[in-house]
Amino acid sequence: MAVYLIDYENVYIEGLQGIENLTEQDSVHIFYTQNRCGLTFDLYRQLISCKAEIHLNEVAMSLKNHDPVKNALDIQLMMFLGYVIGTRQSEKIYIISKDKDFRLGLEFYQKYIQDDAVRLKICDSIEASFPEYTGKQDVPEVYENFVSALRESVSQESFVPEIPESLQPEQNYQNQVRQMLGKNADEKTVRTLCDIIAHADTLTDLNNALSKNYHDGQKVKTLYHKCKPKFEMLRKLSREKT
Repeated sequence: MAVYLIDYENVYIEGLQGIENLTEQDSVHIFYTQNRCGLTFDLYRQLISCKAEIHLNEVAMSLKNHDPVKNALDIQLMMFLGYVIGTRQSEKIYIISKDKDFRLGLEFYQKYIQDDAVRLKICDSIEASFPEYTGKQDVPEVYENFVSALRESVSQESFVPEIPESLQPEQNYQNQVRQMLGKNADEKTVRTLCDIIAHADTLTDLNNALSKNYHDGQKVKTLYHKCKPKFEMLRKLSREKT
């Protein structure tokens, strides 16, 4: 089951591409204003033939007897997003928008609220959320992630370059963990984390082992979120060294 929150004022009709492929288990919440609520005959046909549950949410642009509120639609969409996350209505939630401001919300979620049971992602269209999608929308995000990672690595005083495959697996594994932890990592933490990852079969195992070794909740959370994106890769390296 997936929930789609559509920033219609931003993506307009193009953002609903792919809606015809949704299932009865999916739901679509279209947030719109009177400023932009156009509906073509083709889109009307798509809506009435769509198997997903459709909700049309006209949002207020201003408080009563007040001037228009900047980003009014975004504020109300994010409010509803919090409700969906809190009630766990779905395992997958997609914000359909090209507005970069939503990325701040995504970063906040990943830093403070991250729930392994809920996947939250921002896409340009419904179609772009499908696993098989290979459109151009994916390119900027991949490029930006690459540039961000490169800048972060270069800015680290103890930057560890990419380890050649010809080196021993154990050395490669430890260096990958050391590089992931960054310039402030001490060797004891590197060795402990290498051992934890090597014996963890799942992310739950990883979190439990971190909690057992470190009785500092904030440190456990920080280490977990650093390991999570690279867990499968590191786990594979740990198996190779043994």
